Amino acid sequence: MALAINNALAMSAPHHRVGFHASIAGGFSNAIAEGELFGCEVIQIFTKSNRQWLANPIDPEELSHYHAVREKSSIGTIFGHSGYLINLSADNPDVLQNSRNSLLLELNRSAQLKLPFLVLHPGAAKSRSEEEALKVVLSSLEWVFARTESPVKIALEVTAGSGTVLGSRIEQIAWLLDNCPSTARLAVCLDTCHLFASGYDLRTAVDIEIFLNLFKRLIPWKRVAAVHINDSKTEFGSHKDRHETLGSGKIGWECFRTIMRHPDFSKLPLCMEIPPGGDGRPNDVSALNQLKAARVYRTGIGAQR
Repeated sequence: MALAINNALAMSAPHHRVGFHASIAGGFSNAIAEGELFGCEVIQIFTKSNRQWLANPIDPEELSHYHAVREKSSIGTIFGHSGYLINLSADNPDVLQNSRNSLLLELNRSAQLKLPFLVLHPGAAKSRSEEEALKVVLSSLEWVFARTESPVKIALEVTAGSGTVLGSRIEQIAWLLDNCPSTARLAVCLDTCHLFASGYDLRTAVDIEIFLNLFKRLIPWKRVAAVHINDSKTEFGSHKDRHETLGSGKIGWECFRTIMRHPDFSKLPLCMEIPPGGDGRPNDVSALNQLKAARVYRTGIGAQR
């Protein structure tokens, strides 16, 4: 009964679809089941262990079962997130090559899973200068693209910018998009926690409009593929990547309510990556319910007021 209700709710939400990162433990189809159980309308998944470079090929039976379950699912969008070891600007030659090989594998696995895009942290400069590191990221992306015909896009994620991590400034992401020969194969993933930690204030509706105007001057909004919707444990401009339950962190609930009613976010998958809070994912479930309640519909046609 609960699953049927969740499915009906998902099908009745034509925009501002929300969900969370779901676990692939036990098989890719389990992530779909988990998402449906807790009322997700979108989910994000890893294509393999996020702490390993490579993985065994996907079992054909598992893949077939996943697609059968996916065909019947009410979940609107399933997209991927790449492993955390990947650093496309690594100054260690072995790490750099492992990163390229790993991303290539993940793009091909994403194609098998028919994911529309794969979220990727651009990398960390380490001993390189910022300019040099960004050029190495471009070289790495071209190396990967030259070796696969996967239609899956890479969505470069805005980061919190800790240490030498790249991608904390919109200008860096814009430079990669503008200078990549295969730019049509790139997209952008925003993260509210990362943006806040890197110095883009999102706490009020006015703050969000200021950010959107700045972003659109550098990058066309149509390049945005998804939004990670997370609160922040740390203060504004901390450059620390510490996610918190929505409304319990330093950003606050006004940000997320505004996003759920803003037309710019209406067609984007909005995905949480917050602490689940224990068995039954109480933090995710509570936040999902609040986000859905924040949507504003015009009776009968599902349009925003």
